[in-house]
Amino acid sequence: MKYIYSILMLISLLFVGTACEDDYRDMVFFTGDAPIYQIGTCDNLIGSVKLYLTKPDGMVVGVDGGDNNYSIINGDNAIATAVFVKSENGYQRMQVTPKTEGQVVIIVRDGSGNSASLQVTVDERVKLVLYKVKEGIAVTGEVTEEQKAEITNAFVSTFTVKLGGSYELLPDNEYEMWEGGVLRVRPDDSTIAPMIGQYERVPVLEGETERAGLLFTYNEEKHLYRSGAFPETTRTSLETAQWDLWEDVTEICPVAVPEGCKVYHIERLSQYNYIEKN
Repeated sequence: MKYIYSILMLISLLFVGTACEDDYRDMVFFTGDAPIYQIGTCDNLIGSVKLYLTKPDGMVVGVDGGDNNYSIINGDNAIATAVFVKSENGYQRMQVTPKTEGQVVIIVRDGSGNSASLQVTVDERVKLVLYKVKEGIAVTGEVTEEQKAEITNAFVSTFTVKLGGSYELLPDNEYEMWEGGVLRVRPDDSTIAPMIGQYERVPVLEGETERAGLLFTYNEEKHLYRSGAFPETTRTSLETAQWDLWEDVTEICPVAVPEGCKVYHIERLSQYNYIEKN
């Protein structure tokens, strides 16, 4: 009986040892005081970071796992540098500092050949790039299909920003992205220099109700956008990181608009660069 018990104990220790060895060899990057591994929690393990030249100090990330005999392999020191700094709470820390715009992969390897990779993206400053992936003209009120088609066709060459173009929002206050700032406008997906303008949040009156609008000013044009549910239509569901902005273009319609009708230009913007099919 003692013999069988000893065998079972050895087997259990073998499995425990194997599990510990696997955990020991897994290498990760994390933020905060210590790594959080629990399933079902908001863990703090990371595989990528974004840094900005306006914040030259960069950030400190933690390293866990491996045999602690760490070394750094940097894909391009000209984009970002990485150096080990003083350990805290028993975990190695690494300072990552931005140098110029671009992307680089930083690898930390231990003495046994295990490693973890951190993708670092460096931008000039906090910004939001929105690509124009879809657009359309909507007409509300009593109007025939023929009139709708005539109005839609009249706007074919009206708008500066085409499908594949983009709006780049650079906020005056990085913690208030939508309040206002510099606007860079690229009419299409070419590499020509962007148009420079401004954007700002402004109040818009709808009857007696005041709502928030977004005013884009560029190329001697002003576009006052609203977002959210569009008047007299059923809102379609949107993917993550998509916005529908619409503006009233009744006054600039190149053809006659039936009395009591409104014409709206709708743009679907996305953080991802693609063009939606109708």
